[in-house]
Amino acid sequence: MPIAAVPQGVELRKISAVQKRALDDLLGKQRENNLLETTISTAIPALAFAGVGGAAILVAYSYLKDIELPTAKEVAKAVTVAAGDVVSDVIIDVGGGVARAAGFEDDPTTPVEFTLASGRVVELSRCQRWETDATAILERVQKGNLSKSETVQAALATKRVIKNMKKEGCDRPLAISTAQWNA
Repeated sequence: MPIAAVPQGVELRKISAVQKRALDDLLGKQRENNLLETTISTAIPALAFAGVGGAAILVAYSYLKDIELPTAKEVAKAVTVAAGDVVSDVIIDVGGGVARAAGFEDDPTTPVEFTLASGRVVELSRCQRWETDATAILERVQKGNLSKSETVQAALATKRVIKNMKKEGCDRPLAISTAQWNA
């Protein structure tokens, strides 16, 4: 025989079959109402989320259908250029750091005193010295016949000149294109 704990003050009585059916009907209706309320309270946020998501997709589609998306080739080229830019920055920064640690300054290769064709000696500012370096690199590239490694060296040297000129507040020299300067 099962044992049940009954709170104090509660009287237990046997109910008739009619009362049992009425009680079962009442509990069934309450269960149906609870199920309906639970369904509605769950469905409304889900429907709202689906509606907002659908609207967002519609807006994104209408925006993107007018935009020409890049091809896989264009994306690959952009990634390659970005990766090359990062690698060249690392080479220049690490190389400059090693040179400074060894006691070398990151100076232009053009000397301070420059002898003109007339024989007159002039003193160049740092920006003028960097500009002369850039011009020398450009002349070397324009002559052509550079090997792959020489082309890479010229590109790294140009990037080094640009970084130093920007750091020192120099203006863009004519030997460096606007695209190179802004990269």
